Amino acid sequence: MANFATDGQICIERSLRISVFDYIEDISSDFDIPETCLWIKNNKFTKVCLQFPDDLLSISTNIYEEIKKRVDVDLYILGDTSYASCCVDSTAAMHVQANAVVHYGHTCFTKTNIPVYIVLPKKKIDVGKIVETIHKNLKMDNNTNQRCLFYGAEFEHGREALIKMWFQYYPKCYVGVIENEDTKDKVLGRLVKDVSGNVLPVDVLQDCICVYVGLRGQTLFNFTTSVAAKAWFLVDTLTHTLTHSAETTWFKRRHFLVEKCKDANVVGILVCQLSGNQTKDIITRMKQLCQINGKKSYIVSVGKPNVSKLANFPEIDIYVMIACPENDLYDNRDFYKPIVYPYELDVALNCNRQQYFTTHIPDYDQILPGRRYYCDIDHIKEVTDVSLITGKIRETCIPNDRDSGLDVEVKHNWALENIGQTLKARTWQGLEQKFGETEALKAVEGRKGIPLQYSNEPQ
Repeated sequence: MANFATDGQICIERSLRISVFDYIEDISSDFDIPETCLWIKNNKFTKVCLQFPDDLLSISTNIYEEIKKRVDVDLYILGDTSYASCCVDSTAAMHVQANAVVHYGHTCFTKTNIPVYIVLPKKKIDVGKIVETIHKNLKMDNNTNQRCLFYGAEFEHGREALIKMWFQYYPKCYVGVIENEDTKDKVLGRLVKDVSGNVLPVDVLQDCICVYVGLRGQTLFNFTTSVAAKAWFLVDTLTHTLTHSAETTWFKRRHFLVEKCKDANVVGILVCQLSGNQTKDIITRMKQLCQINGKKSYIVSVGKPNVSKLANFPEIDIYVMIACPENDLYDNRDFYKPIVYPYELDVALNCNRQQYFTTHIPDYDQILPGRRYYCDIDHIKEVTDVSLITGKIRETCIPNDRDSGLDVEVKHNWALENIGQTLKARTWQGLEQKFGETEALKAVEGRKGIPLQYSNEPQ
């Protein structure tokens, strides 16, 4: 047996290799320790959670000790987050009744219902080479204002130098700066400003060539799909090269999924974010859209979703995921049923929406009342059309507004009965309680140890 298993003591005492951050020169300045302590003192917080992504857990204790030396406060380290590391884990903070959260690493800038201090990552950037690369590859008259510069959150520390040199080359152009405060003109955590610092609506970028400074990833993807511009270019900070970015194929698939939403009879509202009151608002809107279109909807909350978890709900035809824009599960094709954005379900089921779109809205907060892309929901009549996927006639039976409260209750009971019939049709229905059929036995001592070497296994 020793040839096939490892001694349990060896497994417990095994040494793990810790990542070494050679780019960190001073932990105090690199992680804004003085600014964080000042924020805690000014707001008189007594319990604060320090949330770290996986790649920063190895130095989390160092940051903890540095803050503890400077301010008298109860600190808690949050490691494995409830959903995504870019989102503030307010759910875990509630477990210890924390007053605030200090978020480290990449962030999606979504709103929260708890005070948050964001400590962005810091990466080196050669401002001169970046602007020179743009100037050499994008020839244009300097007297025009047809360019806008965006940059990754990891370069926020060099913001002043980057913007200063940018406006020296292009004084009549724009720049997208990071903004933590919630404002109506903010898009994906950025505000568009001119050389005087005036905030401009994102619509001014329709005829602009937008340039993103950073690495190719989900942030650039969200910008290229959601911000309407003449063209998008990426300046790689490692190779100092400029490449064109377009997502034509991606849009074709999203239009296909909109049609799948129309064909679906049962919609699963997959909750992958709990912080902020806007989460409850978007869930209510999704349920309302399904209701007026005669579709059944169920709220599904399984923590971090994976293929195995969602496979337990075969009755659901399509999922609409309530998550931050930085979530990459929307494009995952391993799931048995497709996953769509709230905006796509809104386009499919809201007759007031334009059915064909050339720009996407990954941030569901923007389609809520009072936001830029909000659109009223009308109670439509019974309609019949043809599915572009199956080629079959698709009927939509809509209950009118004159339904009494009794009718609504009857329909609700019918929905529950329908769920029961679906469960009965399954080949496996779970564990059965056979009272009186199973012999009662005394409790005995079970297996002890670790999976590599249990106590009752032969040596």
